[in-house]
Amino acid sequence: MARLLVADDNAVNRELLRAYLSSEGHEIIEAASGAEALDRAAEVLPDLALIDIMMPDLNGFETTVRLKKLAKNQLLPVILVSSLADPSSRVLGLRMGADDFLTKPIDRTELRVRVKNLLALQAHERELVRQNRALEELQRFRDEMSALLVHDLKNPVSIVLANLEFMLESTHLTADEREALDDARLAAYRTLRLLANLLDVAKSDAGRLVPKRSAQSLRELMVPIADRYRRVAEPRGIRIEVVIDPGLEVSVDADLLTRVAENVLDNSLRYTPSGGRIHIDAGLRGRHVRLCIGNSGPPIPVAMREKIFDKFAQGDTNLRRSNIGLGLYFCRLAAEAHEGSIRVEEQVELPTVFVIELGP
Repeated sequence: MARLLVADDNAVNRELLRAYLSSEGHEIIEAASGAEALDRAAEVLPDLALIDIMMPDLNGFETTVRLKKLAKNQLLPVILVSSLADPSSRVLGLRMGADDFLTKPIDRTELRVRVKNLLALQAHERELVRQNRALEELQRFRDEMSALLVHDLKNPVSIVLANLEFMLESTHLTADEREALDDARLAAYRTLRLLANLLDVAKSDAGRLVPKRSAQSLRELMVPIADRYRRVAEPRGIRIEVVIDPGLEVSVDADLLTRVAENVLDNSLRYTPSGGRIHIDAGLRGRHVRLCIGNSGPPIPVAMREKIFDKFAQGDTNLRRSNIGLGLYFCRLAAEAHEGSIRVEEQVELPTVFVIELGP
């Protein structure tokens, strides 16, 4: 059963509490003063303490305060025992950290019920602590595995990408060969981005995704990204337009924003039909920069426009927008890390427009 500390300067009162509680199987530790109670608790912390308020030198209120400090982050229930029945004493006891009160003369049944209830509460709290530690350990393992996975896969994917870049420098490729290599290169870039997304999602879940902001020309950031996607889009008859004022500067994490744009362009390219277009523009709205990436593919149903940004979201299978995974969820995390947001709007010429707002 439990280890109970009984502190009272009256030996008869201590003996009475021992008689009432030892029959329940509890181990009873006695103390004749507040100071002795603290010494006994320092040796072995009890599961519960019954403290008489009216003790000389160190009264029950001060003893309660020190016992709670001794217990640190552990739950140590304290029942104050006294002949004082006035409300002010109870209020003071609560302020000092007491968990319950018993008034003398003590009723045996009431004593046992109050002790039982507080020990049950303590057991529940200990179980929650145990589960929380297990979850923290699982989170730590997941973070370590994510970091290990990213580290072990980045190098081989980078090698594949470097060799694809080398092959694309050849002047002897047919149009079909060049298109196939462009597709493979885009897939390699996508794989690297997915690995980075995985790591950043883990960081965000742990509260560690902090953007490294610096002043950037938004046009200079977007044009190279659009150029990479044109190599795949143009053979399919898809036009990519960038209409951004060269003077528009933003304070952003260039790497995070680049991956946001790539994730959205990936999505746009997947659903834009042959002969369609992808349009990128930006401007100021108040203190926020508004970056829009729209496409002429089918609109995303209104009911799905928020859900697609959830982790491992499943899209509308009628539009083949399924298995979205972490890409758009990462976009939401990155936008929020920039004190902004991301959403989907619909226009006449561009049924699907991703609107990324970035805070100052």
